[in-house]
Amino acid sequence: MNTNHVPFEQLPITNRFMFALVFSHKHIAKPFLEALLGVKIFDLQEPEPEKATESSPFNKGVRYDVFVKEQGPKGEILRTFDIEMQIEDTHELPKRARYYQALCDSEALNKGESYRNLKEQYIMFICPDDIFGRGRAVYKFMNLEKEHPEHELGDLCFKNFYIFNKYRDVAEQSIKEYLEYFATNKATSQETKDIERQRQWYLSDNETRKRYMTWQQEIDDAVYVERERANAAERRADEEKSRADEAESRADRYEKMLKEHGLL
Repeated sequence: MNTNHVPFEQLPITNRFMFALVFSHKHIAKPFLEALLGVKIFDLQEPEPEKATESSPFNKGVRYDVFVKEQGPKGEILRTFDIEMQIEDTHELPKRARYYQALCDSEALNKGESYRNLKEQYIMFICPDDIFGRGRAVYKFMNLEKEHPEHELGDLCFKNFYIFNKYRDVAEQSIKEYLEYFATNKATSQETKDIERQRQWYLSDNETRKRYMTWQQEIDDAVYVERERANAAERRADEEKSRADEAESRADRYEKMLKEHGLL
């Protein structure tokens, strides 16, 4: 299900660009998080769509779809949420979740600040298909003691995966309505109707169209660069194999010559 090159006028909410735009609004993100996580949120800072971060110029950076922080009555940070729409199964999402957690944490503390100040953190992936193959619609992961799984590590980090094509298997109606909307584009609740209304607004906005074209070009350029890197690596591997084959051939010829002269 690749939505990268769908005409702009038809962009579904599952397109990462459209998802990031729509869910960057508090009135969209807050009930969504409360429904999927079963928590009550005091207030949200303005969500950051496509927030980019990197730990250093030499390390891999990431661009979150939607990054948002919950704040308390005094403006203090209570929890952080990273929400990702992932249409393609790249067979690396669990490790990507691990890396996203690390980068989130690297920005959470100032130099010299205590680790006790780390807050609850949720990494959430919205996917069409069951990447774990266990037949479930919702997967919630946390760190537990291996021999006694009733003992939690208590690191306050949670990684959740929601499989929207399996929305029929979800018992919680509030979660099911969101997943059904992602799967069918049919808004059946007030919350999903709000999402659809916001999506339609963006589809009618010329400035958003221009931003989408720029975003799509960046994606295409990145894909081209990665493909060229892969091709270059393959060429280097072929060249190294060719040199190894030639070296082995020379060794065989040398061995044959020594045998012919009775020296081996």
